[in-house]
Amino acid sequence: MNQPRGEQEQDPSRTTELIGQSVRRLEDDRFLRGHGRFLDDLDLPDVLHGVVLRSPHGHARLTGLDLEVVRAMPGVRLVLSYSDLREAGLSKVPLDIPPPGEPVPHAHCAEQPILADGFVRFVGDTVAFVVAETLVQARDAAEAIVADYDILPAIVDPTEALSDQVLAWSGSATNVVFDHHEGDADAVDAAFATADRVIELDVVSNRIDALPLETRACVGAFAGGDFTLYVSTQRVHILQRALADRVFKVGRERMRVVAPDTGGGFGQKNGLYPEYVLCLEAARRLGRAVKWVAERSEALQSDCHGRDNVFTIAAAVDAGARIRAIRATRLMNIGAYTAPRAIVPVLNGLTHLTGVYAIPAAHARVQGVLTNTACTSPFRGAGRPENVQCCERLIDVIARDYNLDPIDVRRRNLIALAAQPCVSPLGTTFERADFAAKLDDALACIDHAGFAARRKQARKRGRLRGLGVALYAEDLHGSHEPIPVHLRHRGGKLAVMVGSGSAGHGHETSFLQIASQCLGLPLARLAFVQSDTAQIPDGVGTAASWSLTLGGSSVHVASARAVEAAKSIAARLLDCGSSDVAFSDGLFRASVTNRVVGWSEIFEAEPEFAVSASFDGSGQGLPIGCHACEVEVDPDTGDVTIVAFGVAQDAGRIINPMLVTGQLHGGVAQGIGQAWSERIAYASDGQLMSGSLMDYGVARAADLPTIGTRLSQQWDDSNPLGVKGIGESAATGSSPAFVNAALDALAPLGVRHLDMPLTPEKVFAAIRTAEICMQK
Repeated sequence: MNQPRGEQEQDPSRTTELIGQSVRRLEDDRFLRGHGRFLDDLDLPDVLHGVVLRSPHGHARLTGLDLEVVRAMPGVRLVLSYSDLREAGLSKVPLDIPPPGEPVPHAHCAEQPILADGFVRFVGDTVAFVVAETLVQARDAAEAIVADYDILPAIVDPTEALSDQVLAWSGSATNVVFDHHEGDADAVDAAFATADRVIELDVVSNRIDALPLETRACVGAFAGGDFTLYVSTQRVHILQRALADRVFKVGRERMRVVAPDTGGGFGQKNGLYPEYVLCLEAARRLGRAVKWVAERSEALQSDCHGRDNVFTIAAAVDAGARIRAIRATRLMNIGAYTAPRAIVPVLNGLTHLTGVYAIPAAHARVQGVLTNTACTSPFRGAGRPENVQCCERLIDVIARDYNLDPIDVRRRNLIALAAQPCVSPLGTTFERADFAAKLDDALACIDHAGFAARRKQARKRGRLRGLGVALYAEDLHGSHEPIPVHLRHRGGKLAVMVGSGSAGHGHETSFLQIASQCLGLPLARLAFVQSDTAQIPDGVGTAASWSLTLGGSSVHVASARAVEAAKSIAARLLDCGSSDVAFSDGLFRASVTNRVVGWSEIFEAEPEFAVSASFDGSGQGLPIGCHACEVEVDPDTGDVTIVAFGVAQDAGRIINPMLVTGQLHGGVAQGIGQAWSERIAYASDGQLMSGSLMDYGVARAADLPTIGTRLSQQWDDSNPLGVKGIGESAATGSSPAFVNAALDALAPLGVRHLDMPLTPEKVFAAIRTAEICMQK
């Protein structure tokens, strides 16, 4: 009798139900052993080094640029200026505005020159590019360039920019890039006319830097008429399209873009930057690879920053402290140029202005202005955190005005579960979203029941205690492209090749967990490939929390397709029809003979085994959550200490709880950093005041509390895995929860509002001002 085949496929150490397990990150073994391969680790033969000469002025006319002496300096191989690029047909960084299928809320765009076109418009603007044999030689040469400038008036404040009295672009007609309206202005006017009270608040969402551990970097190479760009990015395919189609105008097959291990991105590394074009053009001219790596101070100058919005929001409130309408203006500081994807925070943020509250009417006006500062672009949350910050602060101010508990005011205004499905006045669809439960869970995380006693004890010690919460719903719907997945047999392993791109997200672990469970293959029999357009010709990279919902679903669909393809092969091996083959736990069994084969036999019979698939649905549900924060303020120093922090999050079906918790912790850290200490600051002449980590107050591990989490798993019907994207959620809720807690502590002194960041100096000044007012 024939013995069953394929027993070697059974691995008793493999967990058959990997989805839902906290599998340790597969990536971390090589990282911890020093085997990670980040951009600066690339050691291409005969590589040259590039350095960018940057503008020292916020706004100036470039009247002279002496490069001849520099070209003769030791080791210098190339010096590029704007005129050199213009002769080659290269001039500006192409924009991807408007995004496909989305409205166009802008009047005009200000494209960024790859090198200064006669003007510099922010400190850090690109002026010239020097390539030399060594990095030291390139730096020496860049420092030796003589550049002459006529300094022009600069504008850095978006509110002042709106007046057009000082223009960020000399000779332009206006600083206004776009002026967009959304909502029902008539319904809002009617609600305000009959309101019990109209409560207004100004809120600033401060400018910050994403500060990825790995700064932006790239290596450009050119050989045989083909370009290769190695780059620290989240979106190799988007860069390939822009560089091939719109910059160098070559076929995409001639433009390979590769991202090795990428040390963080947070949206900052999504777009095309001038340095990528410069390295590729230098490599084409010299026939040698050219590397550029930003120093941290250079990155703080030239990276796209995040946030930098000014809100004025007003609520029409009835006698029961229920909001009947909201009217808001949002002023966005675009920076000196309209960066790629700069419009995204506008489109994302509008629907979040009314938050999770049953507000019948809303109207918003959003304007974007140019200033002589670095460009802004999407940063973790991309418009949602700014609007949630505004809405959640307004709820607390309403509560103070009505002398009510802010938590009670939230409960009065929350969208009830029984009222769903429903659509907000600005377009968010709510369905099965239990906000009251999330509020309860977050409060339980920090022992809300014992807060009154803790506050009383703090007062005895001369300290001020406060508690704050923030609720949110992340509306992730939009016109997203599918993320293709290819499964290919390679040397005894099945390669899972995905069109997304991890920048520390843990894709290798979570995607392989999905494939392992679907295919019945141990993790050790799977390989992970990403972020190389030569191996994966189609994809969109990672942004907007879509990697798991779209990419993970594509892995699921491709795995199912692989099983069906393998059944046909198994049928030949088992001498039966495909319909007689059953698949379970990695084995293909003939139903009549009970003979089995495993994946090893499938791959042996079909060495070139390969399938491809993508999930074509919208793939994006509505992750919801609530953050609760308790702080203690030292009135003698203004220092705000976080005592407790809790996160209640609906994460959909959870693939890996450890990764979910890590994403939440990281988002909380970034949100608290913005609220507590981080701020990119410019002087009135455009000089950057926070140009190093000595001046930029990034939150560190020692500054953060233990974070309590309560996860729930409400299946999302929009994708086959039932998952939701939560990578940005924690950055949305943490800032307003912290600010609300701090201002709750200061409320007895009469402090109504403070804008972020709540540094000790700012808090101390507010306390002293309040004490003086109370004495009068």
